[in-house]
Amino acid sequence: MLRQERLDELELEGKTMKRTVMTAALAAGLILAPLACAASVAAQEAAQSDPQVKINLGGEAAPQSEARHYAVYEAAITDFNTGGFAALAPHLAGLREALAAAPATYPAVMQVDGGWVIHSDDFEETMILAQDIGMDFAASGGRGELKVVARPNIYPRIAFLLGSEALERRDFDQAMTFLDQGLALQPLDRLLLNEKLVVLHAQQRWDDAYALIKEAMAAEDPLLTAKPAHLQRRLGYTLVELGRIPEARAAYEASLVAEPGNQTALQELEFIAGLEAKKPVYGEMQITAPLAPRPAE
Repeated sequence: MLRQERLDELELEGKTMKRTVMTAALAAGLILAPLACAASVAAQEAAQSDPQVKINLGGEAAPQSEARHYAVYEAAITDFNTGGFAALAPHLAGLREALAAAPATYPAVMQVDGGWVIHSDDFEETMILAQDIGMDFAASGGRGELKVVARPNIYPRIAFLLGSEALERRDFDQAMTFLDQGLALQPLDRLLLNEKLVVLHAQQRWDDAYALIKEAMAAEDPLLTAKPAHLQRRLGYTLVELGRIPEARAAYEASLVAEPGNQTALQELEFIAGLEAKKPVYGEMQITAPLAPRPAE
């Protein structure tokens, strides 16, 4: 098999970099009881014992202070969706200016007067975070209705777009600069983490990649915990490069428990079997930005 910089889901669902209808879908508002998801056991038990906690979830546009930057991002994404990375050239200066103007903090979830704000462009992730808020509220003894508003996740997505574009040009130092700017705003953003791992792998900084993965896994972030298989595969890849083959096998096997039948994990286990039999099969290593247009597309 061709062993490459495992695109795996480095695409991470191509929808992520496309405009979504999530805000419109939420605009009508949802009332939901917290469900079991990636949250503490205590929070889950509290939610189950008292189902009176409800989440009033709605969507709203970016606040006025961020509207201009969101317009820059949307224009860039619109062109990217039709022309790939080359189409971003006219937008790069505006994207960099917008990222430079980002607030000092921009958490995925923040408490505000009268409720909570979730910064997310993904419907499923928004639901997970809303449920997590409800469970924590119930675990702390809260009862009644919580207002949660979903807003566009502007600045981390701009950092991701700029980092991916730099990675596509093989400018790893610039890519790391943009990705670290985004991670300073949201340290556990899955797209930014994954893209940073690609850069670290390209630079063969295996120890740094391992440390980043372990730190992310230990954080028990609800979004990363909800989909653990991806980080397990990234861990497996890194461990192979570190020569820690038994641990790499264990990581890939753990990923298959969470996501049975994943072809990347199965192929990597075949590769590991070749290493163990001293008959490895190598191919050309390819470092590709997550959503770069493919020749077959």
